[in-house]
Amino acid sequence: MFLKRFSFRRFWPFLLVVVSITALAAPVAEQGLAKGPIQISADTLYGKNKPQQQAVYTGNVVMTQGDVVIHADKLTIDAAGGKVRQATAVGSPVTFTMSSAQRHGYGNTLVYKPASGEIVLIGNAHLWQGKNEINGQQVSYFLQNQQTAVTGNPGQRVRSVFYPAAAGRSTSAGKP
Repeated sequence: MFLKRFSFRRFWPFLLVVVSITALAAPVAEQGLAKGPIQISADTLYGKNKPQQQAVYTGNVVMTQGDVVIHADKLTIDAAGGKVRQATAVGSPVTFTMSSAQRHGYGNTLVYKPASGEIVLIGNAHLWQGKNEINGQQVSYFLQNQQTAVTGNPGQRVRSVFYPAAAGRSTSAGKP
């Protein structure tokens, strides 16, 4: 059924967006801990070039760049001038892991900005490093300098739990 409706003429702009995103993501990704090309797999993909370059992946989405892995129900890649501006993932929840920094987290929405190396978890946002945890309405994590900024919901406070480092372990390894 799908092949009968498939038209290469209508599909080629989408292919151009995907190829551009993949090809241009690698140089931007070399900044910080997420290195290499952005790789995405999903059940479906829809792309467009006008009025903006955008690719929308849905169903069991997995996005990987280096050791950063994001799982979502839906992922929207926005590009401008052939460069990835941001990837916005939505899920119930969206999860991410970063094995080199022993970090993982989740939230209702995740925004990844490759140029600045920023990951923002929004809505019921939680971030762990080892057993240490922080949570709030929004958690921003900066890959290059491994800094974190957290804001709470109106009327609610940010919550953190830090476990003492074991004897002989670096104390910096336990901070989210």
